[in-house]
Amino acid sequence: MSHNTLIDYLCIGHLCHDRYEGGHLLGGSASYISLVARQLGRQPAVLTSTGPDFEFLPVFEQNGIPVCNKPAAETTVFENIYHNGIRTQFLHARAETIYPEDVPSAWRTVPLVHCCPIAGEVDFTLLRAFPGTLTGATIQGWLRQWDAGGRVSPKAMDWSQLAGANVVIFSDADIAGFETALPEIGAAVEVLVMTRGAGGAVVFQGGRQYYFPAFPVKEVDATGAGDVFAAAFLIRFAETRDIARAAAFAHCAASFIVEGVGVNNLPGPDLLQERLGVYEARFGVGIAHTTRKWCTRPLKSRK
Repeated sequence: MSHNTLIDYLCIGHLCHDRYEGGHLLGGSASYISLVARQLGRQPAVLTSTGPDFEFLPVFEQNGIPVCNKPAAETTVFENIYHNGIRTQFLHARAETIYPEDVPSAWRTVPLVHCCPIAGEVDFTLLRAFPGTLTGATIQGWLRQWDAGGRVSPKAMDWSQLAGANVVIFSDADIAGFETALPEIGAAVEVLVMTRGAGGAVVFQGGRQYYFPAFPVKEVDATGAGDVFAAAFLIRFAETRDIARAAAFAHCAASFIVEGVGVNNLPGPDLLQERLGVYEARFGVGIAHTTRKWCTRPLKSRK
């Protein structure tokens, strides 16, 4: 698809293969987020790096999502192994790192950019490569390291590298062990969002923290809910610059996924708006339910 296609949401990160039962599933935050953005009425595009072995390009063609690929020898491959409910993750292959010079010229003025690394592949300079653009980042992939055998483990990072982003989003599980860095990250970016699954989300802005409850539903499968929340939050925040409206919209969108709908099957705008109305009537919108100044104590990660 042509890079001249008019787009308004650029996802930057690896499209990857997830090993599953002897084959592959489509993986990568850029995959899910671009599909969600399409479902929410945006025209997304993806800047990525994959090898000639990448199996899922037709998914993006069928959804009208342009993909600009930086060729690599092989596609990024993850594998998750579970034992007694504990996940061990392996990185078996990694495509190329993505830099500002890899951005097509026609995409340099896109109004909304989302950096969503999964294996440290998005260079931090991309956070500052789109002046005048709302730039968001989901940072899980910058908090991963792997050994010679590919076993993935958490790592700290230079939080000041996030200063180019307007909005930074992560889960409490992503930041577990690094909670004391929250004030430092919050001071570097305009808006910091920490999701807590069914426990709602905490948003840090202007030296204060705000709590927004999740939309209550019966959880069937939370897979992909974080990516849906992130995409929906950025879309509504770009439209309103209002963290309360963005959080309410994001919680409602993610609630459908938790019910087992799937990231590529979000309901139409009428059903989403109906649920948003229920959320606003129940919890209110426009103000946060809990506000306080920054605490200097680390926030406890939700187990």
